[in-house]
Amino acid sequence: MFWRRRLRWLERGALLVGLLLLGLWSRDQVRSWAFQSAESNRLLDSTREAGPGPATVAGIAAASRDSRAESEAVLGRIEIPRLRIQAIVAEGTDERTLERAVGHVTSTAPPGSPGNCGLAGHRDTFFRGLGRVRADDLVRFVTPECTLTYKVDWSRVVEPRRVDMLDSTSAPSLTLVTCYPFRFVGRAPQRFVVRARQIEAAKRTRVRDRTAIASTVLMAAGR
Repeated sequence: MFWRRRLRWLERGALLVGLLLLGLWSRDQVRSWAFQSAESNRLLDSTREAGPGPATVAGIAAASRDSRAESEAVLGRIEIPRLRIQAIVAEGTDERTLERAVGHVTSTAPPGSPGNCGLAGHRDTFFRGLGRVRADDLVRFVTPECTLTYKVDWSRVVEPRRVDMLDSTSAPSLTLVTCYPFRFVGRAPQRFVVRARQIEAAKRTRVRDRTAIASTVLMAAGR
């Protein structure tokens, strides 16, 4: 009788712990979804206010720095169309940031600048499916000011100590990092790295800027 009663309490305790963990997981998922949704809508509103225009490396880099200060360190959105990967990118790789977004490695170049822009994401959330990436896949980095397009050069599995994967590059590049193996239970022992090179940069001109330009032209024409 004593053992049955004890077993019953153990079952109830295990059930309570399970429900508590499920609740915590659900809370994190809701927070992540809410952050992604809110920032995606904000980015969409920003891009609607802009149109295509010529891009320069200096202009994109400056715009990226300004963008980070505007929206709680949100840089933009990464998209890999063939893999149906799409996620907001925020500054930093701390635990809180990676729970709600893909993180920009602060020691690497900002998107659109000369050098290597490093992004990190969890293998079971935002970078789920990254293991199916192929050479020549297109990767887009969308910000309120520009859309940067990259083409994948290679992917490989490396040891965690290979921080040289994030070293600067001579041409604008993008490096994606996540844990590996993808289905490993617990702390994964390796890293999956994807390197892409920038092939296009389409900078947008703000509508308000175009309106100001138009007003100036009309005023000059009336003189």
